[in-house]
Amino acid sequence: MRLRTRLLLSVTAVTTVVIVASFVPLYMLVDAAETRDLDHALFRHAYKAAQRLPTSYPPGQPLDAGWVRVPESLEPTTRYLATYDSAGQVLAASANLAGQAPSLAELGVSDVPIDGTPLDVAVGENVLRGVIMAVPGRAEYLLYAASQRTIDDDTQYLWRLLLLLFVCATLTTSLLARWVGERLAREVHAIAGVARAVAEGNLDARVGTDAHGSDETRALAADLDHMISQLSELVRSQRTFISHAAHELRSPLATLLGELQLALRRPREAQAYRAALEEMHGDVATLVHLTEDLLMLARLQSGPAPLPSPIGVQTAVTEAVRMARGSADERCVQVHVSGLEAARDARVPAVRGGELARLLRNLIDNAIAHSPPGGVVEVTVKAGPMLELAVTDMGPGVGPEDRPHIFAPFFRGARETPEHPAGAGLGLSIARAIAQGVGGNLVLDESYMAGARFVASLPLVVAAR
Repeated sequence: MRLRTRLLLSVTAVTTVVIVASFVPLYMLVDAAETRDLDHALFRHAYKAAQRLPTSYPPGQPLDAGWVRVPESLEPTTRYLATYDSAGQVLAASANLAGQAPSLAELGVSDVPIDGTPLDVAVGENVLRGVIMAVPGRAEYLLYAASQRTIDDDTQYLWRLLLLLFVCATLTTSLLARWVGERLAREVHAIAGVARAVAEGNLDARVGTDAHGSDETRALAADLDHMISQLSELVRSQRTFISHAAHELRSPLATLLGELQLALRRPREAQAYRAALEEMHGDVATLVHLTEDLLMLARLQSGPAPLPSPIGVQTAVTEAVRMARGSADERCVQVHVSGLEAARDARVPAVRGGELARLLRNLIDNAIAHSPPGGVVEVTVKAGPMLELAVTDMGPGVGPEDRPHIFAPFFRGARETPEHPAGAGLGLSIARAIAQGVGGNLVLDESYMAGARFVASLPLVVAAR
């Protein structure tokens, strides 16, 4: 069943039940109240009439009926009188009851209470409302009745009014429920349409203002648009990653292919072949290094995995400095480490073997590559609630235009020069992914102006001595 139809039927059914449950008791209460008012009026008139009854009833002479004032009536109403003996037989009756006055047994009255009792009296096709009471000082009973047309008219009017209100309320509620259902269904269809468009590959589809009728649908549309934006960004990043990876792999592969073709073009001496193989070895080493970086970045971005026991900070820092010594000597750059002794007992939890050293090595290599010959790279270790690893260089720093993108894979800054050559652009991306993978982070200290300063913050476990 469609949402719009279900909402229409549900709201209409609930409205109908509520209205009926309200109107039926109201109708019964009004009818009972008017009947009670009429009974009170009849009792008052009956008491007065009983006091004026004749002492005897000549045969064939009817009782004087006259008129009576009843509630809700603007005109006097005909009254009906009948007297009964102690056995319940009719002694005398008014002319309008001649030959039709029922006995007490026919009225279903076997014992009249001291204060009398109200009852309905059927006279021919008319139904009267009457009271029976004992005549004071006499062994007789008096039936005093009047038409209950006023009650019937009022209840019929009330019934028609309630019926009209019922129809109007039900119709209005149905129309309102239909309008709300159509609006809600339209918003749901808009959201579903965007979801289908995204499933078909259109990542530019957005719900926007097509679902703003209620807070819930508006929030759902906003969440869906945000999810699509995130998905679009992920897909765009994936495509960029693949494009850059292909580009980075193509260059050394093209160089390697050219060297192979040149080597196979004509026979050479053994020494020439050896020289060609050495050049190819360098290209293959570049490919292997790039492939390892790509695999590590993909693994780090795929999510957390089961990890071994914590790794010692001193061990990781020493290993990272050792691995970076070759490039530092090549560029005549000194690497200084401070604060390592204070962090001797500190351990970083949930880091795969060698990844902490890899994080620090990437930062040191990046600092060495951007340092001038004879420069100094400072590595500062600070253990506290978090382990803080800061790597500072004396290079040109990071330009304001590059800072938002410095940690993006394959990004190369605008200040890359032959003196400060660019790598594949994966080092900082891998370092940040390692830091974030253990619940830490890697940021650029933008307040440092004498070069570049990168700070990694990692959770710590301090071993007991």
